[in-house]
Amino acid sequence: MFLIVVVVMVCLVEADIQSGSGRPYQQYDNYFMRNSNDVRTIQNRLAMLEKKIDNVEADYGYGKVFAMHLQSDQKPVCPLGTFQLWNGYSLVKAFEGSGYIDLSDPGSCMREFDPVPHVLCRGKKCRLSGSNWKSTWLWNRKKSIKQGDIMASRCSVCESAKSLLVVHSQNTTKPRCPTGYTSQHFWSGYSFLSAGKSAKVSLSSIGSCLPFFESSPFIECDSKHGCKVVQASNVWLRVAGSGLLHPKDTIRSRDAPKRISRCQICALYTPTLWPRDRRVVEYDDYF
Repeated sequence: MFLIVVVVMVCLVEADIQSGSGRPYQQYDNYFMRNSNDVRTIQNRLAMLEKKIDNVEADYGYGKVFAMHLQSDQKPVCPLGTFQLWNGYSLVKAFEGSGYIDLSDPGSCMREFDPVPHVLCRGKKCRLSGSNWKSTWLWNRKKSIKQGDIMASRCSVCESAKSLLVVHSQNTTKPRCPTGYTSQHFWSGYSFLSAGKSAKVSLSSIGSCLPFFESSPFIECDSKHGCKVVQASNVWLRVAGSGLLHPKDTIRSRDAPKRISRCQICALYTPTLWPRDRRVVEYDDYF
């Protein structure tokens, strides 16, 4: 409407100039005085719209890429409202001595499973690493393994237009998401702290929330012996005041889930804004 008024006025002004009137803008001064509030409202709405578009592009324009691991031999489906990039297998350590890969990182989801996914290069030659070099993967929790079965968990890499966070309850109930966030379509689990003594996991990472509790959730693989479940020490976040006060106090693995903190993945509650669709705000919403 504002654009139509401007075009009409420009045409009238040009006509006045051609007719030779002394002050071509004089008769329109009163119009702007009478309708200054409308013009100001339109300008404010345009400014608000421009700011909204800038904020959306800054916050959501490139999406949030994350990996999800369900500790299963089935391919996980990305949560509703997210976009799936690829499927793969859950890698924790590429070789013995390498750093722990955060399970929220897309690099933890390898497209293909390879028990020895690395080569050793020195000078001008590269060769397969020795038989004592092992890779570590997240276990798919299958108890009976047939010849040729892959023991590694399946995973998916997803892209979300919304910010994600993880909440830990420190009790046996699933925590509620903070105000403005929703748990709908996202997973809950158990709070994982460390794979061994050195591979620490940040509790702010969504990779610290594993869907299932296992006292030994990882497998080690090499080219000579294949894969086996790692019987190593793993650290989980316990329920506050759960009664384990002395280092000699122990519980059975089957009873451990009752003493392990629960966790929940939450997503910012906003309308779905796909990174690939820039038409996130309609002008009709403002006029």
